[in-house]
Amino acid sequence: MIRLHTATGRWRRPCAAASLVMLAAAVLGTASRADDTPAEKSPPVAFVGDTPIDGAAIERVIRRLHPVSKPSGEQRKQIEVMVLEQLVDEALLRAELATQLVEVADGEIQAGFERLRGQLASRGVPLEAFMAESGRDEQGIRDQIRLELALDKYIRPRMTADKVSSFFEQNRREFDGTRLRVSHIVLRPDIVDTEGVDRQVRQAEAIRRDVLQGKIVFDEAARRFSAGPSRHKGGDIGWITRSGPMVEAFTKPVFALAKGNMSKPIMTPFGVHLVKVIDVEPGRIGLDAVRPALEKMMAAQLVRDLLATARASTPVTYSPGVSHFDPATPADGPDPRRIVVEGGQ
Repeated sequence: MIRLHTATGRWRRPCAAASLVMLAAAVLGTASRADDTPAEKSPPVAFVGDTPIDGAAIERVIRRLHPVSKPSGEQRKQIEVMVLEQLVDEALLRAELATQLVEVADGEIQAGFERLRGQLASRGVPLEAFMAESGRDEQGIRDQIRLELALDKYIRPRMTADKVSSFFEQNRREFDGTRLRVSHIVLRPDIVDTEGVDRQVRQAEAIRRDVLQGKIVFDEAARRFSAGPSRHKGGDIGWITRSGPMVEAFTKPVFALAKGNMSKPIMTPFGVHLVKVIDVEPGRIGLDAVRPALEKMMAAQLVRDLLATARASTPVTYSPGVSHFDPATPADGPDPRRIVVEGGQ
């Protein structure tokens, strides 16, 4: 996910110190504001409203994420697109927080900056060394502190006890220990590239359509088409929980299914899957036992909702020839993400 780190869920209970802990991780490992290094500029690759996204910012982030290896080809393209989306998301968040009149005083930013300096010093890391390693200047760090604090101020009043309890009920399966017994059909492309994956997605869609229309039962489709060893058992892979043993890309959409339902094609590093829920064993874990994880998930949802509001009100345009994610396939949507190129190039 690009994502701004807060949008991916690494959120803590609202407080300045927690924001600064996230800041330290974000500066070292994620994208930053597009103009945080004024000496390095290039033509804009996108505009969020009237705010340009500097193309050189993408290269700076990639250097920070891959200081030794030099990604190339399809891997490089995927990384560029993800970083660009994160930069756009940050700009959208800043614009929407300003629209909603969420203000952070200069004194709060200064206090946050000094706390960060103190935290780094306690680890024996001078602030100057931290900035050199992360490729950020002081103004870029202050801008990030401002964004973190503004998000804290936006999220805090929306995390009431009643709303947290309601969110738990709406997402109980995510936390209460529910188990699902599932079967799957996995299709593995011969060549792992966009074209090969697209072919497998189309095949999975055709199989799903035939199952839904009663032309073939799921078990038989698994025996006939699946590339996994579970095909010998009609695709049955047994019981899974929200935390494993399957990967997150598999588990998250499956836990949204009711008993007897079949998923749309799901992409994971292991192939393209169709998954059917055979049985459900409800969990018994209560809210108090999972409150920190639940609040983190709720905060991430609030930020995603804020981004959705921003995207609806603030136009995002891309320069000709710039690859980016198709807005019709969002990161948290049911369909695989597609990369498109502005201008059709």
